[in-house]
Amino acid sequence: MACLTILLSGTVFEPVHSTTPWRDIWLIAISFLMFLGTIYIYFKLRTSTFRRVRRLLEERVEIKTKQLSEKNFELEKLSLVASKTDNAVMVADAAGKIYWVNDAFSRIIGSGNEIIGKNVSEIQVYQNVREVIAEAVREKRSKIFESNIHSAHNPDLWISSTLTPIFDERNNLKELVFVDTDITASKILENKIKASLHDKDILLKEIHHRVKNNLQIIISLLNLQSGYIKDEQTLKAVKDGQNRVRSMALVHEKFYQADELTEINFREYVEKLNQFLFQSYGDKTDRVKLVIEADDVAFDMDTAMPCGLLINEIVSNSLKYAFPGDRTGEIKIELKKLPEQKIRMSISDDGAGLPENFDVEHAESLGMQLITALANQLDGELQVSREKGTKFSVFFKYPKAAST
Repeated sequence: MACLTILLSGTVFEPVHSTTPWRDIWLIAISFLMFLGTIYIYFKLRTSTFRRVRRLLEERVEIKTKQLSEKNFELEKLSLVASKTDNAVMVADAAGKIYWVNDAFSRIIGSGNEIIGKNVSEIQVYQNVREVIAEAVREKRSKIFESNIHSAHNPDLWISSTLTPIFDERNNLKELVFVDTDITASKILENKIKASLHDKDILLKEIHHRVKNNLQIIISLLNLQSGYIKDEQTLKAVKDGQNRVRSMALVHEKFYQADELTEINFREYVEKLNQFLFQSYGDKTDRVKLVIEADDVAFDMDTAMPCGLLINEIVSNSLKYAFPGDRTGEIKIELKKLPEQKIRMSISDDGAGLPENFDVEHAESLGMQLITALANQLDGELQVSREKGTKFSVFFKYPKAAST
C-alpha cells in the first residue's frame, strides 16, 4: 500500500507546472491516511493473533499445570505410602545403583542410608538377585522371590521380595523397585509344619512296616502249621490263607517304601504280588504266561487293599483250576483309565473256563464270595465273561470323591 502511495505521488508531482495544488494536497493526504489505515489494520491483526496465541498458550499451561498438580498429588501419595509402609522399599537405577530406601528398609533389613550409591548385588541382602533382575527385565514383569538373611541385626531373617522393573516411554529400563516383606514368622511356622509332617510320615512308615512284619509273622505261623496238616483240602485252605495275608502285607510294604504315603504305584504292586503267587504254584510257572497291561495308576490304601485281594483270589483260582494237567496258557491283568474318573480292572485266562452250571452270584465257595464282597467294597460293578476262558472285570471310580 505504501508503494502504491509513492507511485501515485510520483505521477501527481511529475508535472511540476500543475495548476491544481489543492488536488495534490488531497492526494497526499489520502495516501497518508491509506498508509496509516494499512499500519493500523496490520497491527490490529497482529494483536488479535498474539491474543489468540496467548490464549492458547494459557490454556495449554493451565492443562499442563493441572496435570502436573495431579501427578504431584499422586507422587505425594506414593511417597507417603512408600515412606510410611511397614514393607521395606528400595529403588535403584537401570544399572542397579541404589538411590533411595524408606525407613522400613532400615528397620527390617538393618541397612539404611549407608547402602545408597551401592549396587544391589553388592549389599548381600537378596539371593540370586542378578538372575532375578535379568529375568524380570527380559519378561518385563514383576518377579517374586525369597531370601534368607543372616546378619548381626537379625541372625535368621526371611523376606519375600517383589522386584518390579520400570520402563520409560521408549521401553528402556528406567528403575528397579524392590518391595520386601518380613515373612520370618510364617517361615518358622512353615518349618514347624514341615517337621511335623516329616515326623508323621516317619510314624506312618513305621506303622506300615510293623503291620507288614506282623502279617509276615502270621504267614510264617501258617507255614509252620501247614507242616502238621495231613489233609490235602485243609492244606490248600491254609495255603490260600497265606496268599491272602501276603497280598495284604505287600500293600503295607509298598506304602512304607513309597516316597509319598498317600498312594502307591499299583503296577509295581501287581508285578510283585504275582511273583509270589507263581512261586506258590511252581508247577505252573513254565506252562502259564503272565501278561500285565496297566496304565500309570496310583491307589490309596482303601483302594489298593481290595484290588490286591481281588487279583490274589482270581489269579489263584486261575492257577489252581484253569490249566489242569499239562495245559499251557496265559493269564492277563489289565488296569485301564476310563473317562469320568473310572477304572477298569480285568483279570482273564484262556484256560478251561468255569463250569456251565456255575452261578457267580450264588457261588458258595469262599473265593467267589470274597470276589463279590471286594467288588462291593470298591462300589464297583463286577462282570464275568466265559468267552475263550474266564474273564473277571471290575468297573469302579477312583478317587471316590469324583462320584459325589
